[in-house]
Amino acid sequence: MKKIKRVLILTREYQCSFNPKVGGTGIFYKNLSLELKKRGIEVNVFLISKKYFEINEDDINIYSIKDIFKANPILELLRSFTGKFNFLEKLHYKIYLFEKIIISNKIKSWIKTNNYTFDIIETHDFDGLALAIPNSLPSVIRCHGSWTILGKYFGYKKVHKGRIFCEKLALEKSKNIITISKYNEKINKDTFRIKNTKLIYNGIDEKFYKPFQNIEQISKSIFYLGNVSFDKGADTLLKSFSTVRKIYPDATLHFIGNPNQYENLIKQDISYLNIKKSIIFYGNKNRKDILQLINKAEVVCFPSKGENFSLSLLEVMAMQKPVICSDIESFKEIIQDYKNGLIATENNFHEKIGLIFENKDLKNKISLNARKLIESEFGIDKMITETINYYKEII
Repeated sequence: MKKIKRVLILTREYQCSFNPKVGGTGIFYKNLSLELKKRGIEVNVFLISKKYFEINEDDINIYSIKDIFKANPILELLRSFTGKFNFLEKLHYKIYLFEKIIISNKIKSWIKTNNYTFDIIETHDFDGLALAIPNSLPSVIRCHGSWTILGKYFGYKKVHKGRIFCEKLALEKSKNIITISKYNEKINKDTFRIKNTKLIYNGIDEKFYKPFQNIEQISKSIFYLGNVSFDKGADTLLKSFSTVRKIYPDATLHFIGNPNQYENLIKQDISYLNIKKSIIFYGNKNRKDILQLINKAEVVCFPSKGENFSLSLLEVMAMQKPVICSDIESFKEIIQDYKNGLIATENNFHEKIGLIFENKDLKNKISLNARKLIESEFGIDKMITETINYYKEII
């Protein structure tokens, strides 16, 4: 097999000093780039973001162009206007394809100017960005969660028709597609009728996300890690906490992540009057702070109403913490109830939390098994090895 020497990551999200506030995809591609670099593979990032910049961070060259629609007000006006009327649908789609042509020409020019030679290009599924990849270069799409999937399965509203059109076209054309879980694979196959997929689970750095031996745990503490939103189940956990507090008056609820409107809601809503002093919002935290905070938790809850795949769940399990997850397919793919975590319905999170508070043997068993699972199945080294091997198959 040919050796992989240089990889291009084409993305709308990448975490760096000029672009720090990103979602899971941006963090994933930063981690992927750093790990490929450790294996002796050169990595370049071609980013579409809010502004133009060119930097080198962690020995990764990052070249960012400004979002095409934001950079061209007339094109943005046309995109918006044509998206409102069904009889202009074909023109709307053409505008989105034209955007991809512009990006593709910029990629070609950038490659030619720098005399780059890439063995393979990887991109994500959302926005159909693969349509911008020059045809002469081998490529792969990794299914992090397209707008089509988010709208169909996770209740996202007002998804642009042009995005859905491009995503479908890109996945139909691609010969190489990575799915990140069995559930992710199933819903993408059902939605896009694709067959040529390779399952590679996302992995986390279990050497970094590890349990601390000499840290004081906050007794009766319930932690939540992620964007504080209805979709992620913040409402479910707040209601459950109200019930928990009646049985355990010293219990506390800790939110790590963007609080959105919830911090103000707790202060203003009279129904939370008796518990608001026991609810702490930390806001967004870097991974070192998350490591410190989660290691203080007695239990961590993931009450999400829908997930493609959760890296946060893997990180918490690697820290050897007991987790309670909502009864959804992507969580049940990882969690075996009462073995390495607990599964709860929307109405019985409080009961499962009580089990962790009361049953130390159960708590210790599922915590130890959680760590063991991450070490054996979800470490980042395993993911990188499988990714490189798949790259080699493709080229």
